[in-house]
Parts: sequence; C-alpha cells; structure tokens
Amino acid sequence: MLEGTSVEDTVHVMTRHGGVLGSYSLNQHQSPSEMTITVICDGGTARFEGHLNRWRWMLKPGDPWHDEQFDPIERDTFFVNQANAFLDLLEDQALPDCTLEEGLQTLRVNLAALASVDQGKWQTIG
Repeated sequence: MLEGTSVEDTVHVMTRHGGVLGSYSLNQHQSPSEMTITVICDGGTARFEGHLNRWRWMLKPGDPWHDEQFDPIERDTFFVNQANAFLDLLEDQALPDCTLEEGLQTLRVNLAALASVDQGKWQTIG
C-alpha cells in the first residue's frame, strides 16, 4: 500500500452497456499503480492504459494493436481535477461537469457493482 493509506484502492469491473462490453481495471494504492479501461464494440476494441501513457485500438481480431502515446499522467491527476472542478462549481466559477441525472446514474452503477459482489451475480440497472 502507499504510505499514508489504510485501504486498498483496487477494482476490476466487467460491464455491458447495451450491446457494448467493457472492462475496467484500476489500482491506485498498490505497486504498480495502474489504470486500464477496455471497451469492446462492434467495429473494434479501444483500450486506455494510463500507466503506460497510451491509447490502443484494434479493429479486427488478430490484427495488431495501434498505439497513440500521450504525456505521463501523475497518479492523482484525475482525482485532483475532479476536486478542482467541484470547488470551481461551488465558487460559481464553472458549470457542472455532468447533469444531476448523470450523477445519479453513476451512483446507481456503483451501488450495482457493490450488489454484484454481495449477491455474486450480474446486476441490471434500469
């Protein structure tokens, strides 16, 4: 664990967004600190690998991955950006990054992920 933390911050989630499959793997407080998001679509697969500073995509099974590099991201960048956006909103310096309905949907997704673990089965969000 990272010094100063008392919990693991690791998650692996498989999702289905209608007919689109997704896989999220996030690990902030362990060695190594990694973030991978994979979305499988009809026309190919896209993958974000934050710890490797790259976007990847593949159009057909068996094809090679196509890579697009980006500048390194600090471990806490996404969390700091989220906190700053919230503070800017409170100070009337910015509009919300999402609607109330989008925020509620995020809450429903998180609660469904927890229920999935407790119940040992897929959850459907209406």
